[in-house]
Amino acid sequence: MWKAPVYRKSYKRNYGSKCFLESVGLKYPICTRGKIDCKGLRAAAYYARLQKNKKILNKTKKLYKKCIINNY
Repeated sequence: MWKAPVYRKSYKRNYGSKCFLESVGLKYPICTRGKIDCKGLRAAAYYARLQKNKKILNKTKKLYKKCIINNY
């Protein structure tokens, strides 16, 4: 779901740049309430594949492994 840029700016201000895989452009949000979420990572990987963005796709793979380990 698309969020307004103002929402993303306030989210970055509250929770930091760790919640975005591309923090400069406020793209690929991966957090819910300040914690990295596995669903957010899967969504980011999906959109990175659509745009053929290998840099972001590699980031999602690394973080997703940590996410799976920490949730179980």
